[in-house]
Amino acid sequence: MNNHVGTVGIVMPMYNARQTVLRAVQSIIDQTYSDWHLYLVNDKSTDDSLALVREQCRDPRITIIENEVNLGAAETRNVGLRAAQQEIIAFLDSDDEWHPEKLARQTAAIAAGDNFVITHYHYKTRRADHDIVYGKPVLLRDSFVKKQYRVCFSSVCFRRPPQGIFFQRKGHEDFLFLYELFSLYGQARVIPEILVNYYELGDSLSRNKNRAAQWHLELLRIIYKNNPFKIYYYYGWYMVNGVLFTLKHR
Repeated sequence: MNNHVGTVGIVMPMYNARQTVLRAVQSIIDQTYSDWHLYLVNDKSTDDSLALVREQCRDPRITIIENEVNLGAAETRNVGLRAAQQEIIAFLDSDDEWHPEKLARQTAAIAAGDNFVITHYHYKTRRADHDIVYGKPVLLRDSFVKKQYRVCFSSVCFRRPPQGIFFQRKGHEDFLFLYELFSLYGQARVIPEILVNYYELGDSLSRNKNRAAQWHLELLRIIYKNNPFKIYYYYGWYMVNGVLFTLKHR
């Protein structure tokens, strides 16, 4: 099958990532699908991450962008999205890594007609590591909102809609961005292979469970506005599946 869909634009935000960013970039260079362009956006790092990637990342398929001020992850991804001219977009966080066949599998799915593609992934914390899989070939929007499968953002690849799509500066902005993709395309194709290593850092803001729960409730209020039944129906699913995920993967 011809899986060539053109150049894939890859957006990678970077902030104080000297310990992991070269691993992430190398995992892109090692892709069997070689038609890609990486937009590596430095969000005013205070360590020597920027100097390191300027010295080591000399592949002509890499564009390094430097924010003039610290913008945070959401707006930094928007900087990359605005710089990227490609129709097909993928994300990779600077502390994660891809397996070599990741882009090849996703571009094959897009060439076959899918617009939004995710993969299984390996989830690693300081205490444990697990394979995170989903038992169905597609993830529907309703199942996503219920958190029946936790999407790894570094596994996302999608066809950019004509009207564009950008991040909003809110807690859990990844969830809101993905919700917009699900609203546009209805579903995400799930590649049933472990193709991403996702590392959860101990100091991640999302590890603050109370703050994360409040962020999620606020997002549901944005999505469902004047429908308190739906807000608390999906919030209940979020809480239950969050507990189940923690118990299974702690």
